[in-house]
Amino acid sequence: MRRVVITGSGIISCIGNNKKEVLDSLLNTKSGITFSEEYKKYNFKSQVCGVPKINYEELIDRKVLRFMGDGSAYAYLSMKEAIEESGLTEKEVSNEKTGIIIGSGGPSIKNVMFAIDSTRASGPKKMGPFIVPRTMASTCSATLAT
Repeated sequence: MRRVVITGSGIISCIGNNKKEVLDSLLNTKSGITFSEEYKKYNFKSQVCGVPKINYEELIDRKVLRFMGDGSAYAYLSMKEAIEESGLTEKEVSNEKTGIIIGSGGPSIKNVMFAIDSTRASGPKKMGPFIVPRTMASTCSATLAT
């Protein structure tokens, strides 16, 4: 059995955008679940959800962001927090023995719907290369590994 060292962790959540905010919310029993106008518009039975309150477009370079859906962007910002906490250098982060563990529920449904609509309207060749990684079930792993 090999030994593993956890050097950093990060979180973006509906109850906070870093570990301190999330801990404070948990200790103060603060919920991040709110009513969703979008869910109401689609006439969903449940019209509540938990969405992080962060503008990731201001925090992630445009060239990197074009491959990401919402979940990947949140995972990317969490990864940045973990790397900062770890104190690892860029060389150490890029080492083949350095890894990352992430949790994700899947791709961005908005991007999946966009891909479906684009394919129906113009055919699969007109979908564009940036939508593919946004719609993969492994989108977080794919975008964070590069």
